Amino acid sequence: MLLNLMRVEDVEPEYLLRASFHQFQREKEAPALLAQADDFMTQAENVDLGSEEESALAKEYYKMDQQLLLTKRKVASIAQKPEYIVKFLQVAGRFLDVSIDGEQYGWGVLTSFKKRGGGSAGEAGKLASLSNRPTYTIEVLLRCVDRHFDSVDEKAMKEDRSNATLLWRGTSKSCRPPKPGDDEKLISMRVFTIGLEHIDRVSAVRIFTPTAIQSPEARKKVSMAVKEVKKRFPDGIPLLDPIKDLKIKDSNFTTLMERADALSKRLAAHKLTTEFPEETRVRLIKAYEDRMDLKERSRVLRQEAKSFQTMAMKDDLKKMKRVLKKLGHVDANGVIQTKGRTACEINTADELVVTELIFTGVFKTLTVEQCVALLSAMTFGEPMKDDEATQGMKSFLLNPFYKLQEVAKTVVQMQISCNLDVDEDEFLNKFNPAMMEAVFQWCKGVKFLDVQKLTGSFEGTTIRTLRRLEELVRQICTAAKAIGDHELEAKFEEGSKLLKRDIVFCSSLYL
Repeated sequence: MLLNLMRVEDVEPEYLLRASFHQFQREKEAPALLAQADDFMTQAENVDLGSEEESALAKEYYKMDQQLLLTKRKVASIAQKPEYIVKFLQVAGRFLDVSIDGEQYGWGVLTSFKKRGGGSAGEAGKLASLSNRPTYTIEVLLRCVDRHFDSVDEKAMKEDRSNATLLWRGTSKSCRPPKPGDDEKLISMRVFTIGLEHIDRVSAVRIFTPTAIQSPEARKKVSMAVKEVKKRFPDGIPLLDPIKDLKIKDSNFTTLMERADALSKRLAAHKLTTEFPEETRVRLIKAYEDRMDLKERSRVLRQEAKSFQTMAMKDDLKKMKRVLKKLGHVDANGVIQTKGRTACEINTADELVVTELIFTGVFKTLTVEQCVALLSAMTFGEPMKDDEATQGMKSFLLNPFYKLQEVAKTVVQMQISCNLDVDEDEFLNKFNPAMMEAVFQWCKGVKFLDVQKLTGSFEGTTIRTLRRLEELVRQICTAAKAIGDHELEAKFEEGSKLLKRDIVFCSSLYL
């Protein structure tokens, strides 16, 4: 749409954004957000922090505590590197301190550790090289409470208590860390799948873990062992020494450790710690945290209101134009180039990827049937699940798909480099080769009944994919004609003829 607007004289995309209903709605919401921000600021000023001295001490203590927290996170980010930590995760039973999505789950027990395939050979290796997914998968038993219990009534909670221990898998979306006051019957040990980035600390302690952790009895034994370990080490579970055990030789790490130690000592010697009762210190720090939280919420709302008063999607529009310039669709003055004219003709699939396929010459080395089959990966609506779809594919179809993946990766990385909010894995998974074999056989004249046996989808999905594919092929014909590539135009005209036949393209499926 942006390219089509840019090719028309005296039409500015910015004008359409300013005149949009979306922009009207945003501007209408701004006053309410500002009023809410003022309300939060008033609440922040009314938070009781005691005397001026207590307020100043709470502020000083809070800032040091935040610096210590930030320093510890930097320390953890270095200690979490595979070259330091992986060798201690090879055997089950290791105590790990885990936090997921900002929630502290505390000490859990390692049950298994797996390394994902990282080689470049074979089909799976080539696909893995296009992915940014975590290399390591860690399973750990954690104490947790099903979030379901936070919203149900007392009667339903009593009915579910007996079943709480039967569930053995957990995620951060379905389970939360235990809180003080939680009913012990609602707390269960479940297996969470995490990455290295979720490990805060690694303990020197290891315990025996049963093989069949699916059974409630086995997980109960582990839970009792965890409690026993905590009882034996009241001053804290011993950790692996980062220098002696993890063998970290990073000079920056040593500096961070010294800074964390110095901040801890300053907090321990702070006036709020030494001269005030524990209850008073906790109350003042909690009050100051509440004040800072309210001020932050007020700031965020004001910033949001300000963004609502400016033109919607203005930044996204600039980023999209930057992508078009880098890919060569427009020049520095915003004038449409040959690539841009080609992309203007495509709307059934991702026009940037299709255009790159055309201009990189991918279609020139392929037969008509291979070209059409490759395009089916862009019109088949279901997302790809890992490398299942490529298993068993013939090389004459698999190699073109790898080229498509490489082109798609180039496009998405260009978008990311221009700061567009795009998920690379999600973008690449849009291109699903599951229908390529079926489309190839369809172009060879095979009957629909036999073609359908090659797919794992319903007949309606296959028909819809073929119809969308034929539309995309016609659009590429038009694009090839627009840029004067008669050879490519003839190839896809033939592809359209091969596609458009039999029951799939009947005017009515009832006939």
